[in-house]
Amino acid sequence: MRSEFNTKTRRAAYERSEGLCEGILASGERCNANLKHKRYHFDHIVPDAIGGDTSLQNCALLCVECHKAKTIKIDIPVIAKSKRVADNYRGISARAPKMRSQGFRRSAPQNTATRPIRKWLPAVEIDR
Repeated sequence: MRSEFNTKTRRAAYERSEGLCEGILASGERCNANLKHKRYHFDHIVPDAIGGDTSLQNCALLCVECHKAKTIKIDIPVIAKSKRVADNYRGISARAPKMRSQGFRRSAPQNTATRPIRKWLPAVEIDR
């Protein structure tokens, strides 16, 4: 079950950010979108699913666009990988084992150096 930030932590995060988005853009710069008249989200910096807590140090105030980008590009792949690693450690395999065929039956060799190749006889003309 996901844990949410309490009101005290949300207020402190909003005051810390001064009403500006704390998201990091692809260029490495801070977004700084003014959130006083926009929708915003409180985001877990370290996702709750992999052990992130609800402290102020793990809370970031993000605009909707930055939150969506972070969730899609960072959080979902990290959570999926941590689940795969944990399942692998526990011996849980999500993939079905590969089926192995018996292969083809071995047939007698067609042409060898000790056996001559049979030549086709020329076609016989049919009288018309």
